Amino acid sequence: MFHLSIEYNSSNRPTSNRLEHPLLEVLESVYESGSIGKAAKQLGRSYRHVWGELKHWESTLNTNLIVWGRNGKGAELTPQAIEFLDAVSKIQVDLAPQFAHIKNCLQQCVTVLQATSAPHHT
Repeated sequence: MFHLSIEYNSSNRPTSNRLEHPLLEVLESVYESGSIGKAAKQLGRSYRHVWGELKHWESTLNTNLIVWGRNGKGAELTPQAIEFLDAVSKIQVDLAPQFAHIKNCLQQCVTVLQATSAPHHT
């Protein structure tokens, strides 16, 4: 069984209310661009790196994610990989209000923490 964890990060810049994961990033980029080479360029990575990530995830998940070089075209996602992206997209929409609420609550906690730990001048 494949296990997932959900984590949060902090940043000095505004952040999105979406799930982020290296697999999602690569699959979305290949889907949008239609090739591993273009996806690599979009992601600022080498072709070899993206190809290796795809092979790693195919092995880890024990499934095919890419239809390699069909009919002279670039790489295409398998129907299962497209279904996965569609399902994640739907989950993102469904969870957007909860993500926004969680971020707001955590931001309030950070604000309280910062206010209570401010240096005291005497």
